[in-house]
Amino acid sequence: MVFSIVEAIAPATSANLGAGFDVFGVALDALSDRVLVERTEGRKIEIEVEGEGSESIPREPGKNTAGIVANELLKLSREKIGLRIRILKGIRPGSGLGSSAASAAATAIAINDLLGINLSPTELIGFAALGEMASAGAPHADNVAAAILGGFIIIASREPLEVFKIKMPDNVEFAIVLPEIKLDTKLARSVLPRSVDLGSMVHNVGRAATFVAGIALNSVEVMGKGMVDAVVEPARARLIPGLNHVKEKALKSGAVGVSISGAGPSVIALVNSKKAKARDVALAMKEAFEEVGVKSLPICAKPGDGAKIVRRER
Repeated sequence: MVFSIVEAIAPATSANLGAGFDVFGVALDALSDRVLVERTEGRKIEIEVEGEGSESIPREPGKNTAGIVANELLKLSREKIGLRIRILKGIRPGSGLGSSAASAAATAIAINDLLGINLSPTELIGFAALGEMASAGAPHADNVAAAILGGFIIIASREPLEVFKIKMPDNVEFAIVLPEIKLDTKLARSVLPRSVDLGSMVHNVGRAATFVAGIALNSVEVMGKGMVDAVVEPARARLIPGLNHVKEKALKSGAVGVSISGAGPSVIALVNSKKAKARDVALAMKEAFEEVGVKSLPICAKPGDGAKIVRRER
């Protein structure tokens, strides 16, 4: 069946979760982006953006996350048509909550449906990851995989792409705080070390394994022990004023683990909902940022569903 319009939504995500740099990702049910794709005459890709932080997002297809994905999928389909892409941002760009990934994921599943390409979920992740070049300068797949599949994912391999999805314990909740700090994703990646000493590598492998072990053991507390990063977070800490103070407050208020969300500046805390309230933790982190002169927005979330089609028109 041929459609003229397809609309999709995709969730916010958090990547890394401590030591799982470019490997771990989780969909969050609190925020989402909405993308509407429409067939048009000619061969042009047009992009319209509104909503949260839309003024900072380029409309040129080659510089826009959704535009890059659309161009690649059009080439694959060999359809001689144009596309109008309307993006409604519900996730602030540069937040560390997978804003670009949500737009890329929603665009990928919408165009796949609109053009009847019939790509597998893994293939969709591969195309959506190309869109991350626009914001991060690298086609990493952790956020887009979580946005497409939902839940918690592990990127086992990038070449070839191999992704695993694992169900988290039912009592997992996240307390998140989004500070009013401008942090470019490319800058956050540029400060990372180009080499890592053996001790730090061993530390991070152990912590990442502990996080996954916590899921297998159905223990949020064990998962929290895995959210300690010896490589990436120390390099980025100076970009987020008061980070250590915020982390201390989160742990004291009931969180079992806390880390920078993705490239930041958001900070995400893991909460066992049977023992603490995510809102209390989020408010404690907000207060900690205020104590160092930074305003912030508290957010509570659970592991969410993946991207989905919400409307089709012939």
